[in-house]
Amino acid sequence: MALRIEILKLGSVEADSSPLIDYRKSGASVVRPTLAYLILGAAEGPILVDTGFRDPQAMESTGLRAEVGQGEGLEQELARRGLRPSDIRYIFHTHLHVSHAGKDDIFPASTTVVINRRELEIGCGGLGGPSYPARDMKHLLDRLHMPNAAWLLDLHYSGPVELVPGIAAELTGGHTEGSMNLLMETDDGIACICSDVVYDIQAQIVAPSSQLNHREPLISGTSAVSRAREIAAVKKALQSGSWLLPMHDAPARIAPGGVVTGRVAGIHVPGPVTPIENVAVTQRAGGGVPSTSSGKDSD
Repeated sequence: MALRIEILKLGSVEADSSPLIDYRKSGASVVRPTLAYLILGAAEGPILVDTGFRDPQAMESTGLRAEVGQGEGLEQELARRGLRPSDIRYIFHTHLHVSHAGKDDIFPASTTVVINRRELEIGCGGLGGPSYPARDMKHLLDRLHMPNAAWLLDLHYSGPVELVPGIAAELTGGHTEGSMNLLMETDDGIACICSDVVYDIQAQIVAPSSQLNHREPLISGTSAVSRAREIAAVKKALQSGSWLLPMHDAPARIAPGGVVTGRVAGIHVPGPVTPIENVAVTQRAGGGVPSTSSGKDSD
């Protein structure tokens, strides 16, 4: 049975736009979705990628405003699909920031949480600051002492690891030192869940302002690694498959060469795609944003 991915809407976060995209002026706020991905079709059972923020107050403690709209939220999205937390076999964490690992404690020990060890070291070792809330990290540390409740990866040393048939984890190379990408085989190519190296596909990849070099993406201002490594991490994700799935923007369809050709229009990957026009112009040299509505973010 082919793997399929469902997009779960967990809420939204409002933040100053400048940290999200490099060189962007401060003072203007943007609202970005917070997503998780539910992977179905694995023999082991349902798999969840990230769990979102604990509650809006947890986000406010880091200076961000969050909201959970009607029908949004992890529990609601799972229930809509007839699932309870105890039905989830694995949680795969791209990384452990406040908007990604806030609800692990609603899952029993029979749900194994998969984390890159370096990311846990950063979160629990005082290196990540308020982006790694103590309550979330304490729960993950507790899991280390429960049989089979945690699975630590060592991607810096091992290289990519197959987690279950058809799903592999690899080091992202950007955003945080311990971030990992997840690569999934679908019946329409490889889907890459790319952590937070991409916040805004339109602004970073499709039409990156002020970029003169051919297919040179913009990076975010939230990276914990060097600029060179962050740029390489974005390019690596774009070259990883046919679908690019960020955690704070609608997924995209990717053509060979890392070109974004469309945005996912529904809640499934693979799924319907709204084409982006003038792709050759906007992604060759950072040209202007396409004038058609299909080329603009709908988030």
